[in-house]
Amino acid sequence: MSNDLDDRVRLLKTIADATRLRILGLLADRPHTGRELADALGLSAATVSHHMHRLEGVGIVTATPDATRRLYTLNDGLLSQVRGSSPVGAQEGIDDPDHQRTVRIFFDGPRLRQIPAKRKARVSVLLELLRRFEAGRDYSEPEVNAILREAHDDVATLRRELIDYRYLTRSEGTYRVADAPPERHPNEAQEAPAGESAWLGALIRGAVQGA
Repeated sequence: MSNDLDDRVRLLKTIADATRLRILGLLADRPHTGRELADALGLSAATVSHHMHRLEGVGIVTATPDATRRLYTLNDGLLSQVRGSSPVGAQEGIDDPDHQRTVRIFFDGPRLRQIPAKRKARVSVLLELLRRFEAGRDYSEPEVNAILREAHDDVATLRRELIDYRYLTRSEGTYRVADAPPERHPNEAQEAPAGESAWLGALIRGAVQGA
């Protein structure tokens, strides 16, 4: 039992990295070669190789020889176990006292009292709103507006902020929850709650398991 717990902790620590979560998001769609991952993420081949070595080491990714390349595939079975054992659930709020306090201050049930002026509080509000969206699903703009209008009438500001913070993506009028936690530069990272990356990873993994 102890070894099993140690393995789970090691696994969770390994994937609790923004770049590795982005890799897992890509592999959730289909298997990729190292070169495809490097091109998609804008990383060097050596950097991708380093991350894949770590992910292979905990069994969350498997590699199959494909001519002169290696084809990486997501281990769906192990990913399902992670989702079941992880203390961070996509349907639960972020386990951060400051974030939870902000949510209590600015929300009255499903309604948002006001859009916070301070960026850190605004990020917490955006993450709370993101819980109303389903990862892996396409949304039209009217559908996004309808979901956001349940919280606040200024749907244009909320929709724009969700995109600017890279929680939602938009392409040709179609919106989706981002397929990987965004990488934050230091200033942005100061605005985000401590559990942002892990919580977003749980949301994405939940979509993978349900696919």
